[in-house]
Amino acid sequence: MFRDKITAYVALGSNLGDRYAHLDAAQSAVASAQGVYLDQTSPTYESPAVELAAQPPFLNRVLALNVWFTPRELLAMCQDIERRLGREPTVPKGPRVIDVDILLFGAATVNEPDLVIPHAALARRPFFLQPLKDVAGDIIAPGFNLPLSRLLGALAPYELTLYPSP
Repeated sequence: MFRDKITAYVALGSNLGDRYAHLDAAQSAVASAQGVYLDQTSPTYESPAVELAAQPPFLNRVLALNVWFTPRELLAMCQDIERRLGREPTVPKGPRVIDVDILLFGAATVNEPDLVIPHAALARRPFFLQPLKDVAGDIIAPGFNLPLSRLLGALAPYELTLYPSP
C-alpha cells in the first residue's frame, strides 16, 4: 500500500560514554531505516540535565526526516534503535546512552499513554527547540500558536552551547 510522505522531527540525546559517537550511531541507524529519508541534521548542542540534575550533561541533536509510515511505526523504530544501541531501563529521566524522541510528525497530534505528539515537553526544553528551529525554521508546531523562536524566547535563561564536531 502506498503512503504519503510525512515530515517528522526526531531528537537524539546522550549523556553516557562517548556521547557524540552515540548520536552518530543513532543518526546512522535512523538514516538507514527502510521508509526513512534523512533530510537535515541540526548542529549538536551540549546542555545540563533537567528534572534529575545530578547526572552528566547531554549532547542533543535533531533530525528532519521524510517518512512513509505512521507515528506508531516511527515510535517502534525509535525504541528499536535505542535497544540496539544499548539503552537500558534506568531511573526515569536518568542517565542514558541514547534517547530517540519524536518531536513532531507532520501536522499530527497524538495523545496516547505511550505516545504524545508533539512531544509533551517540547515547549519547555531549549535543547529540543533550538536544534528543531535549526532544521525546521520558525514553524508553528501543531497545538501551539507561536513560532519556535517565540517558544524559545519565552523560556528562562538556560545553558545551551554549540558542541564542536570531534
